[in-house]
Amino acid sequence: MMTYEAFAVLYDELMYDQPYDKWLELTVPYLNGKQSILDLACGTGSFTALLPKQLDRVGVDLSEDMLTVAQTKDPSIQWLVQDMTALELDMTFDVITCFCDSMNYVTTEEDLNKLFSHVYMHLEEDGVFLFDVHSVWKMTNLFDGQTYSDETEHVTYLWQTEPGEEENSVYHDMSFFTLEEDGRYRRFDESHYQRTFPLEFYIELLETNQFTVEKVFADFNTDRPIEEDAERIFYVARKKCKR
Repeated sequence: MMTYEAFAVLYDELMYDQPYDKWLELTVPYLNGKQSILDLACGTGSFTALLPKQLDRVGVDLSEDMLTVAQTKDPSIQWLVQDMTALELDMTFDVITCFCDSMNYVTTEEDLNKLFSHVYMHLEEDGVFLFDVHSVWKMTNLFDGQTYSDETEHVTYLWQTEPGEEENSVYHDMSFFTLEEDGRYRRFDESHYQRTFPLEFYIELLETNQFTVEKVFADFNTDRPIEEDAERIFYVARKKCKR
């Protein structure tokens, strides 16, 4: 099994095609006149480091090794090791983000409720929470026993998907072959488990936690309605009520 330390080193090379600029484009309109932003499940900080430098920026991730890499990208950002379902910071934020389907690693209704509750507590009044998730359609059609592969200069990987035991869940089993200095390849194996929930469930749980859901859209297009074959669903929720 690959350790987080090994995976952190490979992460950026494997994620070379991630649309960080598109996530930034979606976020920037909510930053006008704001002072602070928290990026949850920030990984190696590629998106977080793109955020405007005049803001107070904080990145949170469960992996210390990921944050070690993030620190090299922008040491002016505060990088913190925490579980986002048990978030406990001594500050609040104007905007909180959680992108790159990181929310799909929260696989129980109980933990998702905890996460929304902690996000609410860490937002300023009128603060905004933006996140994305895999759609149910993507889980059941693109992750239903498919095999994917890719190759970079130093890494070749095979990615197999299998449906999980729970509804709308998937196991991602990945094998990585990394090129060593002596010309030989070293193999690492990594397994991830994700789950998504229907659109209505996320909305209901956000509203239960006293968010106002301002916008729901698909696949980076803020004007696109949620069609059956949408792959990535985005939510924009605002903290309105005091508890």
